Amino acid sequence: MKKVIVLFVCMLVSAVGVSQSNLPASSEDISIEQQKEFDEVKKKVDKKEAKAKKEKKEAAEKKKEEKLKKQIKSKEKSISSEEKQIEKLRSQLEKGKIKGTLSPVDIQKKEDKIAKCQMKIMKQQEKLKKLNRKL
Repeated sequence: MKKVIVLFVCMLVSAVGVSQSNLPASSEDISIEQQKEFDEVKKKVDKKEAKAKKEKKEAAEKKKEEKLKKQIKSKEKSISSEEKQIEKLRSQLEKGKIKGTLSPVDIQKKEDKIAKCQMKIMKQQEKLKKLNRKL
């Protein structure tokens, strides 16, 4: 009987010891697993954030590029309209000289307008070159 009780006590002590040793180990395992899961989730979130940031940056660059293209078209249109204006002024000047209806003051005014338009075209062409460099 004594042997049975000693055996029973030994089994009880070892069972308690095993259950206590398993309990902290399992909580450590759980915390390690939770930490791994947390790290995986964190990596996924970081990747999604990086991807979203990259897409946002690409969208901003695309928008900027479209804006530059629009400005370039506007400058080209402005230059062509100024060139048409110069042609119109030159034809008026030639017709006036041929007919003799323009006074020397009127001729000078037309020539000044032509020179002014040419300067404007030159400035716009410089701006156009800068825009093309940015693009």
